[in-house]
Amino acid sequence: MNDISKFGRFSKKSGRLSVTNKIKTAIIYTRVSSKEQADNNLSLDVQRKVIEEYAKRNDIVVLQYFGGTYESAKTDGRKEFLRMLEFIKKNKGKVTHVLVYTLDRFSRTGGGAIKLAEDLREKYGVTIFAVTQPTDTSNASGVLQQNIHFIFSQYDNQLRKQRAVAGMKEKFDKGIWVTRPPQGYDIVKTNGERKIVVNAIGKKLRKAFLWKADGLKNEDIIERLNAMGMSMYKQQLSKVFRNPFYCGLVCHGLMEGKVIEGTHEKLISQEIFMKVNKINEEAGGYGVPHKREREALPLKIFVRCAACGEPFTGYIVKAKNLWYYKCRKNGCKCNKSAKQLHELFQDYMSHYCLKPELTEPLKAEIVEVWNEINKENVELEKNYREQLNEVNKKLDKIEEKHYVLEEMNKETFQKFYFKYKQEQKEATDQLAKVTSEISNPEKIAEKAISISTELNTAWASGDVKRKEQLQKLLFPEGIVYDLKNNTFRTDRVNVIFMLIAQLASNTGAKEKGQTNASACLSLSAD
Repeated sequence: MNDISKFGRFSKKSGRLSVTNKIKTAIIYTRVSSKEQADNNLSLDVQRKVIEEYAKRNDIVVLQYFGGTYESAKTDGRKEFLRMLEFIKKNKGKVTHVLVYTLDRFSRTGGGAIKLAEDLREKYGVTIFAVTQPTDTSNASGVLQQNIHFIFSQYDNQLRKQRAVAGMKEKFDKGIWVTRPPQGYDIVKTNGERKIVVNAIGKKLRKAFLWKADGLKNEDIIERLNAMGMSMYKQQLSKVFRNPFYCGLVCHGLMEGKVIEGTHEKLISQEIFMKVNKINEEAGGYGVPHKREREALPLKIFVRCAACGEPFTGYIVKAKNLWYYKCRKNGCKCNKSAKQLHELFQDYMSHYCLKPELTEPLKAEIVEVWNEINKENVELEKNYREQLNEVNKKLDKIEEKHYVLEEMNKETFQKFYFKYKQEQKEATDQLAKVTSEISNPEKIAEKAISISTELNTAWASGDVKRKEQLQKLLFPEGIVYDLKNNTFRTDRVNVIFMLIAQLASNTGAKEKGQTNASACLSLSAD
């Protein structure tokens, strides 16, 4: 028999780094989200202590420490984070693990974290390991579990953002401007009360409104403002004249077209504002949407050009009665037939359509991870209920003492009554927040799955409003079209649909198309 062992040098070897039988070496990454947490330093100390204890128990040699400060996990462009990645690249083959306290300490970018974790495993033989969420990523099941954690960390960020936006909407509806005021205003606090008042620049802008109302041209107004020591250019002045904030009104993108009387100081009257903008009651706004164009071009604005980042507009070739999309930037030759772009978009959406046989596995995964993430909220709900019960008992007790037993005078009663009522309100509000976040994960999963199974058909057959709702639901920040490669890409996908694509990919449910599920999920995180 011939000895074929000598032919081994001709065989191909895997490019993946093997960590089998190697000494485990790790770098530790810790972080908090805010400066206040970093200054307090308790969370960072806890993270490092728990990780070091884990490394010691498992004979893992710690090579280096990174983080130890506050960095946002919404983006992977953090200084300490990038320094850690650079260390891994320079020491290729020497690091086997990145140890973190929880996976959301590593990253909250969802798809970006998934892609980065995959690159570290495949290119550098480095495993991301959360000591409080142990997962074996040496098999497909473990990788999926880790990916789900990454996705839900991003989802948790979205929930926090949603709560912040809800709070802003509530303030706007009361006429309270909560973001930075426009030019000409300052935020001051008087006796603890926040107020928005006209400053010295605002007084000059008031003159500009009055000059414009008297018929002075913009060029002359700018010349006068410059003479008064206030630098101004044409576009800036036009923006000032069009902002109803100056006449005491509040209108913001979050208010969905509503206009509210503001609580801030007026710069000019509404009559002057209307006169300056030459708006009469019949106009009803700054423009009328072109209904026919909107129906023919549902992806207008939603799709951006890969070459320059500008959103798409559209036009019609009247001779052929055909609609086209084009990039808004002059000189950019990114044009595409509306029919072809719509077909391409439907094909792209198909990667997020759930096959019937995957509905139950996906539902189970969503509910399981949802419950795991919300363990803390369950405990909080219990604590808030206990606090509410205690404060209710205190209220009952002082009411009995005052009204029934007459053992407490009115002054003492009112002192404690208002104190306990405030505690009652705070506990009730907190309880309502955590209860809404942990309730009915099955219902959420079922709704998402229902939409996913009909996604492609619903977009194709829906009216323009339905199309815009679905595409915004799937891709909250829009998508980018690459004319050269005739493909779409996106930096953000709705977390549930991202999970659907990932599950389909891991079960082998890939279809022909311009991209696969993994590509849809990936972000460039280097």
